[in-house]
Amino acid sequence: MSTKTTLKGIAEHLNLSISTVSKALADSPEISEATKLVVKTAARQLKYRPNAMARGLKSSRTNTLGVVIPNIMHNFFAKVIVGMEEEATNNGYSLVTCISNESLEKEKQSLNMLSDVSVDAIIISLTSETQETNEIEHLNDILHYNIPLVMFDRANSDVACDSVVINDYKGAYDAAAYLLKTGCKNIAFLSTLNNTSVGNKRLSGYQAALSDHDNSLVPKVLFTKLTSLENDLGTFIENNEIDGLITTDESSAIYSMNTLRIKGKQVPQDVSVIGFTDGNLARNYFPSVTTVKQQAEIMGKKAIQIALKNINNKEQHEPVQEVIETELVIRNSTKAI
Repeated sequence: MSTKTTLKGIAEHLNLSISTVSKALADSPEISEATKLVVKTAARQLKYRPNAMARGLKSSRTNTLGVVIPNIMHNFFAKVIVGMEEEATNNGYSLVTCISNESLEKEKQSLNMLSDVSVDAIIISLTSETQETNEIEHLNDILHYNIPLVMFDRANSDVACDSVVINDYKGAYDAAAYLLKTGCKNIAFLSTLNNTSVGNKRLSGYQAALSDHDNSLVPKVLFTKLTSLENDLGTFIENNEIDGLITTDESSAIYSMNTLRIKGKQVPQDVSVIGFTDGNLARNYFPSVTTVKQQAEIMGKKAIQIALKNINNKEQHEPVQEVIETELVIRNSTKAI
């Protein structure tokens, strides 16, 4: 079994001091170009790899950021990671990404691992289980260890850290208001995000829009999961008259449109459909889906910017929440005004 090459090994191989080798690999102006070339050539030949943790002990930084997301299959989170990666790279940082799969226990394990490898900050979107139980001790532990913590999308106001969120309330309000303007009178709300902060805000926005337009309108709400959406929505349609439907994510909108067709309903002639998240599915499905655009990549970049600001200034401050506005993108799954 081969052993890992160290700075000391390169120094002994070249009969140089460890300090000279270290400075040469770091392109220090104190070292001649000829010596740098010799050292770097030897490092490649000996398959030397820098130890990020060792560098971090000297600089108090590892130039890595930990990210925890609840669901990699959700297009929204994938786009958030794209924004994070770009912003982190532009600032000389790398990402260590963990997927909690909506599990509180997995979320705890991810935070423990990230703190053990000494990331400079942790950015997290909470699991539905964490939000449902309101268990936050593991999050406060991160703050106790003086690791900057930033929440995005799904946040908890009881944790004293900065956050960046979407204006979910207004996004749903605008979606319902648009359907009302097109003449819809029986608008339903389908949520696969029950007991999450974003799901609750979207539900409140939908309810407020109906009440503000006509307080005699009765909200029609269905809580379900993607795995049972077809059956649950099918039964819901049989028992409720609807001419408009707002879903809390892109996949739910697609699944719902398929279910409506199975039940003999045409989109948008019989039922107009609006989803959240503006991904490739929504743009390329037939009919193309009207969506509430969540500015996912902007959110990812903003979360990184906040984390870096906190790394560079660890003084205590009141938690700040950045709110990113949504945009209603009109396509063919809704009737025109």
